[in-house]
Amino acid sequence: MFVDPDLLQYDEVWAAAGTWNYVFGAAPADIAGLAGGVVTSLKRA
Repeated sequence: MFVDPDLLQYDEVWAAAGTWNYVFGAAPADIAGLAGGVVTSLKRA
């Protein structure tokens, strides 16, 4: 999983888990850490 560093500026982001009824908020750094994500710029130069 790749995480754009711009997401880390937010205290909380919302994610969906399959349906409208399964949404949750979490700190982006927590999501990246739990998923083993790599923080890297995803912007085109």
